[in-house]
Amino acid sequence: MISLQPPTSSLLLKHLESWNDEPLSYEHTTGIEHPPADGFILDIHRVRLGTGLKAYQQACAALDAWVMFPTWAVVHPTPSPQLPGKLVAMVTCICGLWWINPCRILRRCDDETHHGFVYGTLPEHTECGEERFMVEMLADGSVWYEIRAFSRPRHWLAWVGFPIARWWQLKFVRDSQAVMRRIIL
Repeated sequence: MISLQPPTSSLLLKHLESWNDEPLSYEHTTGIEHPPADGFILDIHRVRLGTGLKAYQQACAALDAWVMFPTWAVVHPTPSPQLPGKLVAMVTCICGLWWINPCRILRRCDDETHHGFVYGTLPEHTECGEERFMVEMLADGSVWYEIRAFSRPRHWLAWVGFPIARWWQLKFVRDSQAVMRRIIL
């Protein structure tokens, strides 16, 4: 959904309520771990954050608080727990337009060494696909932040402006990684 004005919190909540029963904007059902073979771009971006339990706990807390989102990409409602079934909207201002991108939290990815969640796009999202945000602590104690996604443009502007849309996707990854690195340092 695109707007010429920044959306108010009440407008975003109204939209999120109206999207509650909407299906995902794609038919793939085997999840981010087994992405579609055709028609989507697969992205896997990992960055080392630090070492040790303290770094892992800090990164997990940042993920839970949506801190991994750059300042130019705001999640509504804030704070919002990352519980399966919960809807959130990522709002960005790009090229003077406000892009409201609704997603549904699909599942948590939590065990002793992994912490994160997966969300999928709803029909009003500019893109189409799934994205996983995860913090992992390896056996050597190193702590990693990973963004894994499969996506393709959904909105006609994203199709027409694909190189620009792709640039913004990769900017999001770089900025998100930078935010997470700053938290641990």
